[in-house]
Amino acid sequence: MLCFVFASFGAMSQNVFKAVVHDSVTHEALTGAVVNVENLNIAAGSDANGNVVLNNIPNGKQKLLVSMIGYRKMILALEFPLSNSTPMLINMANEDNELDVVMVSTMRTNSRIDDLPTKVEVLGQEEMDEESTLVPGNVSSILGDLSIITIQRTNQINGNDAIRMQGLDSKYTQIMRDGLPLYGGFSGSLGVLSIPPLNLKQVEIIKGSASTLYGGGAIGGLINFISKTPVDTPNATISLNATTLKEANFNAFASGKKGKVGATLFAGANVKQAVDINGDGFTEVPANENYMVNPRLFFYINKQTDLVVGLSSNYNNSTGGDIAAVQHGADTAHPFLQKEKTFRNTADLVFTHQFSEKNNLTFKTAGSSFQRDIDYSGFMFNGTQYSSYTELNDALKIKNHNIIVGLNLISENFMLSNSNAPLFSNYNYYTVGSFVQDDWQAFKKLSFQLGVRYDVHNTFGNFFLPRVSMFYKPTNKFSVRLAVGSGYKTPNLFDIADPSPNLSSLPNTIQSENSYGVNADINYHTVIFEKLSIQINQAFYYSNITHPVVIDTSGALVTARNGNFVVNSYGTDTYIRFAYDELELYLGYNHTEATQNYDAATYNMPFNPKDKFSATLAYKIEGKWRMGVESSNMANQYIYNNKKVNNIWFMALMVERKFNRVGIVLNCENVLDTRQSKYSPSIEGTTKKPVFMPVWGPVEGRVINLSIRIVI
Repeated sequence: MLCFVFASFGAMSQNVFKAVVHDSVTHEALTGAVVNVENLNIAAGSDANGNVVLNNIPNGKQKLLVSMIGYRKMILALEFPLSNSTPMLINMANEDNELDVVMVSTMRTNSRIDDLPTKVEVLGQEEMDEESTLVPGNVSSILGDLSIITIQRTNQINGNDAIRMQGLDSKYTQIMRDGLPLYGGFSGSLGVLSIPPLNLKQVEIIKGSASTLYGGGAIGGLINFISKTPVDTPNATISLNATTLKEANFNAFASGKKGKVGATLFAGANVKQAVDINGDGFTEVPANENYMVNPRLFFYINKQTDLVVGLSSNYNNSTGGDIAAVQHGADTAHPFLQKEKTFRNTADLVFTHQFSEKNNLTFKTAGSSFQRDIDYSGFMFNGTQYSSYTELNDALKIKNHNIIVGLNLISENFMLSNSNAPLFSNYNYYTVGSFVQDDWQAFKKLSFQLGVRYDVHNTFGNFFLPRVSMFYKPTNKFSVRLAVGSGYKTPNLFDIADPSPNLSSLPNTIQSENSYGVNADINYHTVIFEKLSIQINQAFYYSNITHPVVIDTSGALVTARNGNFVVNSYGTDTYIRFAYDELELYLGYNHTEATQNYDAATYNMPFNPKDKFSATLAYKIEGKWRMGVESSNMANQYIYNNKKVNNIWFMALMVERKFNRVGIVLNCENVLDTRQSKYSPSIEGTTKKPVFMPVWGPVEGRVINLSIRIVI
C-alpha cells in the first residue's frame, strides 16, 4: 500500500508542457527550436509545425530555456502544474549574427530587412564602428568592398571620388543623408564620401530604380547615409588616426538623453599633406584640410510626437597640381596649380506624429547652401548652390496594406559670383512631386509593393513613374524578389563637367533622360551543424536609358547634348556569407555588361569593370582581438573608345587589440601597392601645360595607418 501511494504521488508530480514556436514577425512555425528545463535533463525540439512537447516536469517553479540559431534566447519562468493545458504560443525574435534586426528607414515601413519587397543592403552599426578605426576619414572604402559598387577617382588633383552602381555613370546614383536628397547638381557628390563613419548609424543601399519615394534620379541605385541617434546612457567616442600618406584624422562623437530631450554631436578634422606618389612631379594626393561639425537635437514631446532639428557644416580646402608649386608657390617654371574650396551648410527638421498604431504623419524639410571657389591656374570661379527639400507624408496601415501617401518640393538655385566671366549662367529649378506606395501582404507568403509618382519640373516637363515589386517567401530560408520601375534624370550642366572658361550653358533643345529597369534576386539562408550560418544572394538586373546627356568637346566650346545612342546595362551580382562562431567569410562576384549602343557601333561604358570579385575574411575574440583580410579583383575595364586597361588586384590587412574601452588598430590598405601609374602614365604634355589621363585605377598606392578609438 505504501509503495502504491508513493508511486501515485510521484506520478501526480510529473507534468507535461506543450507549446507552439513561431517567428515573432512573420508568425511562421519554427522548426528546430530547442526547449529545455534548467538544471534538469529534459529537452525537446519543435517539429515541422512548430509544436514541442516536454514530459516529466516536476511540480514547482521551473525555468524553461528556448533557443534557436538566428533568434534571441528566451527564458520562461513557470509554476507547475500549469493552470491552463492549452499549448503556449512562443514568439521568437530574430537575432541573426549576419542579419541583425534593423530598422530600414529608406523604405519607411517597420518591416524586417529580409521581408521587404524591395531589396535593401544594410551596412549596420557594427560595420560603421569597425570602419571608423580602419578608414576614419570617409566611407568610400567600406562602400567599395561591395561587389555591386565601384568607387571611381574622378580627378587626381582634387581627390574627389564618385560612386558607380550597376555599371552606370555616377550621376545615376542618388545620394541622400537621413532621407534628404540634397546632393545633386552643382554640389553633386563633392565631399559626400568624406562623411566619417563615426557619425553614422548605418548605410542603406538599394540596387536599381527606386523612384517612388524620392524621385526619378535613382536609376542605377540609391544610397542613404543614416546618422546616429541618442542613447539613454550618455557616451562619447574619440578616434585618432595617422597614415603613411601624411594624413591625420581626429573625430569625436557624443550622445545622450535626459527626460524629453536628446542630443548628438559630431566634430571632425582631417588634414593631408600633398604627396607625389609616382615621382612624375604632380600630386596624386592633394594637400587637403577638411573640417566638419554636426549637432542634432531630439525633442520627445510626448509618446506620439517627436521633433528632430539638425545642423551640419563642412569646410574643405584642397590644393593640387605641380608638387613644387603646391609646396613653394607657383612660378614661371612651375605654374600649374589648382586650388579649390567648398563650404557646405545644411539645416534640417523632421516632425513626426503618431495618431494611432496604424497612422503616422511625417513632415521633413531641409535647406542647404554649397559654395565652391576654384582657382585653376588663372581661371577664377566662385558659385553657390541653394538647395531645399520639403516633404509631407502619411503612413497608413489598413488591414493587409501599408500605404504611404505624400507630397514633396525640391528646389535648386545656382548663382554665380566673383568669376572670370564664364559662358554658363545662373539657373533656378524646382520640382513638385506626389507619390503613393502600397505594401500589400496579399497572402501569407506573397506580398507586393505598388508605387506611382508624378513629378512636375519647371523646365523639363512632367514625369509619370510607376513601379511594382513582388516578394515571395515560401519558407523561412528561401525568398524571391522581382521589381520593375521607371526613372528620369533632368539635365544638369555640372553632372557632366567641371566649371571651365569654355563651358557653356545647357542648350534649349536638350531633353531629360528616361529609363526603366528590372531587378530580381533570390535569397537562401540556412544553419547547418547548429553553428555554421550560410547566406546566399543571387541578383539579376537590367537598365535602359534613352536620351543620355553627354559632354561635347569637339568644338571651341564645351557643351552638353543628348547622345545619339542608348545605354544598356545588365548583369548579375552574387554574394555568399559564411559564419562559424566568431569566424566570418564574405565572397562576392559581379558581372556587368554596360554599353553605349549606336546605330552603327557599340561601345563599352567607360570605367565599368565588367568583372569584380571581392572576398573578406574576419575573425574576432570577443573583447580582445579582431583581425581580417580583404581582397578584390577588377577586370575587363574599358575607358573611352573601347580602350581596355589592365586588370587590378587589391588587398588589405588589419588587426585590432581591445583593452576595455580602448581599441588600437593597425591597418594596411592596398598591400600590393597597386597603382595606375605602374601600367601607364598619369600625365602627358609639359610641366606648364600638363594633360591628365583618365583615372581608372588606384593612384595612392599602399597606405598604412594606426588608429586609436576611445569610448568614454
